Amino acid sequence: MAHTIASSLYRKLNYDLLKDFEAVTQLASVPFVLLVNPSVRARSVSELIALAKTGPGQLNYASSGNGGPSHMAMELFRSMAGVEIRHIPYKGAGPAATDMIAGRIQMMFFTVSAALPHVKSGRLNALAIASSRRSPQLSDVPTVEEAGLPGFEATTWFGVMVPAKTPLAVIERLHAVFTAALRAPQVHERLIAQGFEPIGSTPRQFGAYVKAEIPKWARVVRASGAAVN
Repeated sequence: MAHTIASSLYRKLNYDLLKDFEAVTQLASVPFVLLVNPSVRARSVSELIALAKTGPGQLNYASSGNGGPSHMAMELFRSMAGVEIRHIPYKGAGPAATDMIAGRIQMMFFTVSAALPHVKSGRLNALAIASSRRSPQLSDVPTVEEAGLPGFEATTWFGVMVPAKTPLAVIERLHAVFTAALRAPQVHERLIAQGFEPIGSTPRQFGAYVKAEIPKWARVVRASGAAVN
């Protein structure tokens, strides 16, 4: 996800993600979950949107850094929900979580893997999952789409790409090795337990996914006004 955002976030990049690389496979995705401090008077996405609209700019949200995936996920939410929420960038998710728990920040999109300990302890409330389907680790938490924003999806993901013009035989061999590893029961179960969704897509599928993600996040970057360099 970060690389597809970078294509429009950075004014100058010394590579082109589509021209300079070949897709091998998308290994796994990690959905974001919308978390709020328990003091926030909202127990659902619709209630949060209503609360934000009663006081534009009075609520704030954290991100792990300007232009990062969690920042763009919330900007997508803000745009689709039509609300004004103030952005407070942090240097990493850890410091952001600390301030959220302390009540200095009202909300943030965390990856499910990072959110689980805080949700289970009751220190933060989970309102919605940002993927197209619910997370096995938080099965009682609806998706953002189910909660009222059709088409909303924001997941961070991990994949394998190789330099352009890599021989097809090499790409196919790499794909076979990585997907075999993902199918191994101990690997698959470990990833699921930590909030990851194993994927193992084909090179064609992964290439198409990356190609679709670039314009999607470019629109969010432009709307947010975020820029680096």
